[in-house]
Amino acid sequence: MKILLACEGKSEVYLLNGLMERGHLSFDCPLLLDEPIHLRQLTKIAQIINSLPINEEIIVYRIGDTLKDALSLSNLEMRSKYIKSYKYCTKPEVEILVIINEGLYDKYIKVSKTTKPKTFINKYMPSFDPSKYFHEHDMVYALREYKRIKKHKGNELYLIDLLNIK
Repeated sequence: MKILLACEGKSEVYLLNGLMERGHLSFDCPLLLDEPIHLRQLTKIAQIINSLPINEEIIVYRIGDTLKDALSLSNLEMRSKYIKSYKYCTKPEVEILVIINEGLYDKYIKVSKTTKPKTFINKYMPSFDPSKYFHEHDMVYALREYKRIKKHKGNELYLIDLLNIK
């Protein structure tokens, strides 16, 4: 069995890399790739997947804020019964975690109807760089708090549940 960390955007990749650096993210089986990848669909890595034994089970953890599109298994039809997918969401955007982490959530809620989290972050943190931020900040508190205050659809999981912390 192999695990694939497929991120909707680069910010999610930076977030997962930061969590991995801190040892919050580890698995009982190896990653298909050595690190999280910016990937919405598997077609980009179908050749890698097809190089595995035909009955190799692949667990795809899809991390993103919307994840509305279904995971396409075109070019992988023969393997479809061996590929499982799970959605881990950060709605409305991954920047909501930064807002929570910085203690700005109450301020954000007041303008949330008209302001996206990314725009809000740019106002309060004009030099915000996700690659540096997630490397420099442990996001466990924000992930726990996010789960406490946000509600997901039944098939959408919380990123905190993917971490090996209690």
